[in-house]
Amino acid sequence: MRQFSSIEKLDTGILYILELASSLSIILLAFGLIASMANVLTKGSVLTDNILMQRVWAWTQCIAIDASVAGTIIRTFRYHAEGEKVKTWLYGLLSALLLFTAAIVSNIESVQQTLNVTLETAYLHVFIPVEALIWIRSIAIVLLIVAHAMRHVQIEKPGAATPAVQAAPPSQFEISPELVQMLRSLLAEVTVTEEQDAPLQLPVTTSVTAPEEAQAEDIPLVALANVLPDVTQEEITAVLRAYKSEHLRSSALGNG
Repeated sequence: MRQFSSIEKLDTGILYILELASSLSIILLAFGLIASMANVLTKGSVLTDNILMQRVWAWTQCIAIDASVAGTIIRTFRYHAEGEKVKTWLYGLLSALLLFTAAIVSNIESVQQTLNVTLETAYLHVFIPVEALIWIRSIAIVLLIVAHAMRHVQIEKPGAATPAVQAAPPSQFEISPELVQMLRSLLAEVTVTEEQDAPLQLPVTTSVTAPEEAQAEDIPLVALANVLPDVTQEEITAVLRAYKSEHLRSSALGNG
């Protein structure tokens, strides 16, 4: 049907009307509840003794309830796809109740029109008592109001909580071209200082390397020793520590 643009526009318009009716149903249902309560409190003066209000009440309630059937079905599958279990079950139960009452009422009307009998006689052809049907319809009205309120409530999923900020694992040490260039500069500096008979001044640290740190440094030491055979491991270790310190400082400034 995608090739018929007019049908697509028509379907979009129908969907819009159904969604509009489903959204406006809460106002009509609230009007019906208020009118019913006022009728009870005034001993029947609002609806029982007023034929016009009876017609208005009947039409508004039918529009609010029966026009919401398609909207509840659509929202049931939509919330199921979104993983909203509470809303899915609520709209699923509501859809089942509305479809059940709609089928029973339609059956009663069909029996009455087909057999040309009175409404009271048509009720005898239904397997469910009329009182039970009225109860189901009343429960559906209340659930429609609850479902409309639930549409504006965001239920947080158990797995959607923001995880605690974990410390980023230390980045793996890599032999970069800058490190190799630094070691070559050190080698050149060592050559010059040896010609001047001056001892090579290396930074001295008093901190003790942790066992994990020492194991982590073994791999670059061996690799760098193979790349630069003329540089001793003590010199490579000193340059590695200076390079790591400068790298961590640059990373901290970049994150800040």
